[in-house]
Amino acid sequence: MFVLSLIVLAAIPANAQFHAERAIDPNESVLEYGSYRLSVAADGQQETCDVVLFGYHSRRPGRWAQLTDTVLRIVPHRRHTLIGNKPGYMFHAETFFPDLLRTPNIQINLRPLDIGQRTDILGIHFLGNQDRMHPKSIGVAEELLQWLNANPSIAIDVIGHVNGADGRKSRTFYRSASIRRAKVLIAWLVNNGISPHRLNARGKGAEALLFPDPIYAWQHEANRRVEIEVVRL
Repeated sequence: MFVLSLIVLAAIPANAQFHAERAIDPNESVLEYGSYRLSVAADGQQETCDVVLFGYHSRRPGRWAQLTDTVLRIVPHRRHTLIGNKPGYMFHAETFFPDLLRTPNIQINLRPLDIGQRTDILGIHFLGNQDRMHPKSIGVAEELLQWLNANPSIAIDVIGHVNGADGRKSRTFYRSASIRRAKVLIAWLVNNGISPHRLNARGKGAEALLFPDPIYAWQHEANRRVEIEVVRL
């Protein structure tokens, strides 16, 4: 099923490509169509983090530093990738269509860094049958790079996944392809200054499909994803 544990949408500074329409009124129960409540929390308490929202604008992402809560007006039928980033906390990445959400409430639940924590990064995907990142994935990769720079002591496994829903290839083929894709992202991160000693490639092949029977193009893309796991603090 699609990951709907939505964790945060973003807004932007005063010069704004992206901005909050108004402050949240806690007594307001009805939102206009296309409006979504966004809040950030950690351990059940209100928190702040930097937020980036890809898909809000057709040419550039929306950004806001130290977002706590707001109400956003976004395009319901457009795919969005939401990034929540705060030093000392796990990288948060979420890809979704707003009109598929059960409620208009979106919350980023920050998790303090710990060994074994994992995050699917659906915003980084690969061209079909190729070991190349999709050009639209670079912006999300840059946010991951920023998170690694903000947490310089951690090391991660980069875990590749391939679509393989049709089962036409062998498990060995899919596993090898997924490792190669993980290495593509690692090479990009190393080329942008991250020590290779902090990064390790793994592959899950087609064994952990988010959509075992994909119908839409975005479902195929979601299967061709990477996942990160913290292995050292």
